[in-house]
Amino acid sequence: MSVPTSPGSSGIDLGMLTKKIGIDLGTSTVLVYVKGEGVILNEPALMATDEKGARVLAVGRAASELLGRGGKARAIRPVRNGDGVDYDAAGVMLQHLIGRIVGRQRIFRPDVMLSVAPMVTGVERRTVLEATMQAGAKTAYLIDKPMAAAIGARISVATTDGILVVNLGAGSTEVAAIAHGEMLAIDSIRIGGASLDQAIESAVGEAHARRLEAGEAERIKLAIGSATLPASESWLEVAAMDAQGNSLPIRVSSTEAHQAIQEPLAIIASSLERVLAQLPEARRLSLSRNGTVLTGGGAQLRGIAEYLTARVAIPVRVARDPQSCVAVGTGMALDNLQVIRRGQHYIT
Repeated sequence: MSVPTSPGSSGIDLGMLTKKIGIDLGTSTVLVYVKGEGVILNEPALMATDEKGARVLAVGRAASELLGRGGKARAIRPVRNGDGVDYDAAGVMLQHLIGRIVGRQRIFRPDVMLSVAPMVTGVERRTVLEATMQAGAKTAYLIDKPMAAAIGARISVATTDGILVVNLGAGSTEVAAIAHGEMLAIDSIRIGGASLDQAIESAVGEAHARRLEAGEAERIKLAIGSATLPASESWLEVAAMDAQGNSLPIRVSSTEAHQAIQEPLAIIASSLERVLAQLPEARRLSLSRNGTVLTGGGAQLRGIAEYLTARVAIPVRVARDPQSCVAVGTGMALDNLQVIRRGQHYIT
């Protein structure tokens, strides 16, 4: 019995040579998932250009290092505040990312799935798809971040009778109720990990009459921050500057950090409550049984699951490796297009 082959293939399935790539391009970081390899890239979503912005000097971690050395290089972020996209910059970054993964030859162009904020318009989606194709994709697809996050968290989105997903990014938070492969209700707010950092920076500045140096607010959040009241007090020494610009260390307590982030956390909880209020009683019962899963870098905040459980009276858990869920789910979705086809946008 002969095996049918495509012209020139010599029996080789060319589809096996085509990489399947999932890209989560966020406000602060970009993660890339490749089927069979996992997450192979996790770098700052950042580009460095010359002073006029005409020439790209570096991308990702290299851009961060270049900008850190000072000089006249400009910093450009393709995604701003969670969902505002600089499409020209995004296209350049996508071209760079695909080139790094596939190589310069590009004999077999990849299938690429890109996650987007759910509130992105149809015109904007088309622009992102075209930029992905121009960057070197064979086929380009888009998937909403909450759906990708659910898939990456290993939720059976096609069969679940109801689950809530809260994707806590750096620039925004998306909340979605998902059942039988569809998003039933959704809310998106421009509050994320960066908002928590800003709240800490503001509170510390007011309490100590000092301005925290760059990156110190995030360090406080990660080291001693907690959504719930800390069981015991802890302290962290951080770098700050006085009004004259002199660098002076200060000590910040875990209680200070906890109190500083309560306002943005309450806004996130209210978003979750709004999504619940949009659903019929029968669906809310399913959600109460199946609970809520937290994804995104913000899900790593201590006590966030316990805080939200207390606020919405529904079990909340943090996904395994929450920061990678969107990227992993975006890549996995390429093998499950039929599950999410109704919400799909794509170009071949």
